[in-house]
Amino acid sequence: MPLELTALAKIAAHWLSTGLPLTLLSPLLALLFNLPGPRDRGLLFVSLLIGTPAVSAVAAIGASLTLSLKRGGLILPLIILPLLAPVVIFGAGAVSATLETGSLATGAEPALLELLALFFAAVLLSPLCGAAASVRLNLGS
Repeated sequence: MPLELTALAKIAAHWLSTGLPLTLLSPLLALLFNLPGPRDRGLLFVSLLIGTPAVSAVAAIGASLTLSLKRGGLILPLIILPLLAPVVIFGAGAVSATLETGSLATGAEPALLELLALFFAAVLLSPLCGAAASVRLNLGS
């Protein structure tokens, strides 16, 4: 099996165990945030559905970069947090803009499109980074 596919499977397993439960519980959790309507709760669900796989993929990139370091766990947050900031900003911005404008098209669409671009970039690049780290450390053989 190619190393890229193995890395993608690990990213998918991480998302299935962490991101998917959070996404599925989001309409219920939206009640805690007093989101007024079902449209806003649905937008929160969609933004989490797009954003949480991107977070898992970015975390995989950071993990592959710090794989060979002795104290990689100490530097990992410093590498990952700046890369996660756009995902959090655009995800929260989509919901916030819809609440302010009251319209899905004018408020959330640009933020959701940016979030979708981040999703595709992270999901496409992270298996390659994971495979490259495996080859560099001779874990693939």
